[in-house]
Amino acid sequence: MMQPKVRRALWAAGAGIAVGAGVRAALGAARWFSFADKTVLVTGGSRGLGLAIARQLVTAGARVAICARSRDELDAAKFELRKLAKSGGSGQALAIACDVTDRRQVQQMIVQVHDAWGPIEILVNVAGVIEVGPLAAMTIKDFHRAMDVNCWGALHTILAVLPDMRRRGWGRIVNVASLGGKVPVPHLLPYSASKFALVGLSTGLRTELAQEGILVTTACPGLMRTGSPRNATFKGQNRKEYAWFSIGDALPGASMSAERAARQILHACQRGDSEIVLSALGKAGALLYKLAPNLTAELAGLVNRVLPAMGGIGKRPARGYESESGWSPSKLTALGDQAAVANNEMSG
Repeated sequence: MMQPKVRRALWAAGAGIAVGAGVRAALGAARWFSFADKTVLVTGGSRGLGLAIARQLVTAGARVAICARSRDELDAAKFELRKLAKSGGSGQALAIACDVTDRRQVQQMIVQVHDAWGPIEILVNVAGVIEVGPLAAMTIKDFHRAMDVNCWGALHTILAVLPDMRRRGWGRIVNVASLGGKVPVPHLLPYSASKFALVGLSTGLRTELAQEGILVTTACPGLMRTGSPRNATFKGQNRKEYAWFSIGDALPGASMSAERAARQILHACQRGDSEIVLSALGKAGALLYKLAPNLTAELAGLVNRVLPAMGGIGKRPARGYESESGWSPSKLTALGDQAAVANNEMSG
């Protein structure tokens, strides 16, 4: 029979969870807003998750500016978004070439959006880079590059939009980090380190900006079917690295569609949530690391033992589409391959 103290502790925990859920629901209802007629900037919006988010925003009636480095990809995305707006969505679309690691380019982009539609009310930072391979294949430049795009790039856009948000006393910022920013993942060290930094930055910004009416949401997706492995960078035994990475990103049950991920991220923004971890598998991984970090690290170490050893092309980078094999593309990657076509990832 359960001891009285244990019963009381469980009852108190349950009551605390219920009260917390009620408070969260009440706050979410009070903070809820519509995207209609809002001016939104989506970095990395020309393909993958960024494009999926931009589509849903245009459909919801927002004025959506997207940015990326590739003019060809931007043109394709802009054409699709404007066509979507004309065929039923009530929003608008603007595409601007910008490297978010360059603060001057970011400032110029903000001015262009302001001149077209006025101040940016919502910022969604999606732009990111990812390199896959063992530590022995990575260089210090790989770590700098990951930080420059995944962390500093987000900070550049945040600092650029903050003055207008502060003047209005309202704004929403979404930083798309990763489950790899909460749980260490082998063979993704530059990426994981930069995403851990982004999670810390984003969470800290939340605590400082909330009193000014500016709510910051940190989104941590796990595996998603965006089609992005084609344009990721692979090192070492690049074909084997690409195979495991692209298969994991495509498996139903383990991975989430880009459309579903985008919808959940935007709903978290509308509720004013501090953080959202996507997918049941992602939530389980984050909870395990929180409760048992030593065990999680040991398990990650075991996973590392079965990943490809150093070799192949060594420190030379290759894109995913340059790293194909009999395993990828294959039936195992079919859903990811379909997502690559749907989400403008085929330009490479």
